[in-house]
Amino acid sequence: MSGPADSLVPPGGRLGAADRRALSLLFLFLLILTALTWRRWGDPAFDAGNELAVADLVAGGAEPYGDVRYYYGPAGLYALALAFKLFGASLTTAWALGFLQALAILGVFYALARAWLSALPAALATAVLCAIGFSGSIFNFVLPHSNSATFGLLFLLACLLCLAHDRLAPAGVAAGVVLLTRPEFALFAAGALVAAGAGRWRVEGRGAAVRQVALPAVVAVAVAGPVLAYFAARVGAGVLFTESLFPLDFIDVSGKTFARTRAPFTVESLFATALRGAVYAALLAGFVLGFERLRRREGLARLSALGPPAGAVAALLALDGLSRASGLLTGVRVAVEDDCTRLLIAMSWLPALAAAAVVWGALRLRRGGAPPLGRSWPADLALLAAAGLCALRTYDDFTTDVASVYYAAAPLLVAAIAHERLGHRRPAARPALLAALGVIAVALAGQGYLGRYRDHSVEIASARGSYLAAVPAAPQVRATLAEIARRTRPGTPILVLPDDGGLHFLSDRPPALRDLTYLPGSLYPVARERGAIAGRRRGRPPLVVVGARHFDAYGFEGVGVDYNRELIAFVTSAYEPVATFGDFDDPPRTATPSEAFRVYALRGAR
Repeated sequence: MSGPADSLVPPGGRLGAADRRALSLLFLFLLILTALTWRRWGDPAFDAGNELAVADLVAGGAEPYGDVRYYYGPAGLYALALAFKLFGASLTTAWALGFLQALAILGVFYALARAWLSALPAALATAVLCAIGFSGSIFNFVLPHSNSATFGLLFLLACLLCLAHDRLAPAGVAAGVVLLTRPEFALFAAGALVAAGAGRWRVEGRGAAVRQVALPAVVAVAVAGPVLAYFAARVGAGVLFTESLFPLDFIDVSGKTFARTRAPFTVESLFATALRGAVYAALLAGFVLGFERLRRREGLARLSALGPPAGAVAALLALDGLSRASGLLTGVRVAVEDDCTRLLIAMSWLPALAAAAVVWGALRLRRGGAPPLGRSWPADLALLAAAGLCALRTYDDFTTDVASVYYAAAPLLVAAIAHERLGHRRPAARPALLAALGVIAVALAGQGYLGRYRDHSVEIASARGSYLAAVPAAPQVRATLAEIARRTRPGTPILVLPDDGGLHFLSDRPPALRDLTYLPGSLYPVARERGAIAGRRRGRPPLVVVGARHFDAYGFEGVGVDYNRELIAFVTSAYEPVATFGDFDDPPRTATPSEAFRVYALRGAR
């Protein structure tokens, strides 16, 4: 069982040769991924575009939460707004900031990994995170669906790094910034601080534990408190906390339903998570045992090395066939099959490992002895707590398709530590265990480039720069932007419904209302919806754009069908349709973002 890794920066103050080699290879891997995915990051017309539009408004003097509704903390938003203020509001500026964020996330993660691992496994784990960050979905590091997510991840990792090196005050600063990002990251950071205190209690007693938790907590509140107090004074505590940061009406109407799609806490979903872990463990065991046979035997006897991996695959296929024949657990089987065929099993098994590691850490805490991950009790428990909470957030769909991209770092580091520790127990298999991390990185990078990125092939030119968008939505987005440009002038407010607010940024047309997105429950109760309508009756925008999509994940059919009926009724009565792009009346149920748009012009306007 290995102890702490050698220091990232030796006493001489310069990186060691192993770290220089590792970081050089990592940088090469990053350059390759960048070249393969150039201008294909995120979706500026959808969630990432909502963030861009809000930041553009803030850069122009608007106040978040008051002038424009914003659902997350201000840290990431103001960083993007500052970049727009200094360098202009464009996709190029957003991408440049995104690359800086990605480099910072990968750099801090590597430094954190080096607290437990030597240079090679730390580099391999960072390569996996790099592949996850270039996911090909709207959830990525370069053009994230929300800068609050990437900022939350960055400063959560910084907090864990400080805790790993017993730097309590800097850990508090990092935790304070986390409090200004997304609420779930605040929970992750709080869990890490409390777990570090429990680890300190284990070795030094209650007084040391109180200091371990109190100092960073006080510093965190000192960092975040004045900022939140400022916005509460400006817009009102209710608007800031219960309408924006914790939108209670939205959560009650549809948010809880949406959250349950990723973490339903059903027996079936928990079994699926355990099965994902078992599939990965079986494949890894077959690979390791085969590698050990290959090293021990000579000549034709080496062919027996194919036995363990082939046996693992055969056993998994037999179980899959048994499930098909019996008709049992069909939903679980389909979900796990999908992960395997799309290579996402390389990531979706992490919640099972995180859960097992948390249980292992709790048992070790009770029994005593050496720290469970080999560094120190505070550092190990902080990492385990963060990994467990991150994995729990979207455990039933822990893939690059969803926001798990931002939650994967801590569970991934636990996985790398597990590979390294197993390698120390079975030295003959250590190269295979480390190679498995490299296979994961390549598999996830291939899944992104050969999967989602492959469809990003249609160039869209906009007022804020051009990018490559995904088929089949891209032609409709391009046509809609052209129609907006033909009928309005830059700076003219327009209304975009229900959730394609990026069209505001791309067209350089600000939103006519303080909301940019109209998800089920965002304009609730009906009085709020009627207030929005009344505001538009007084000053009607010349153009309304409605995207066609279903909201099954939120428990609703669609805007104007079973929610925001009065708002859509106002649009259809005061405006007339002038252009339709795509199959607006029968969009695919899985279309996210919208693949069809209808443009409405104010009746009587020329």
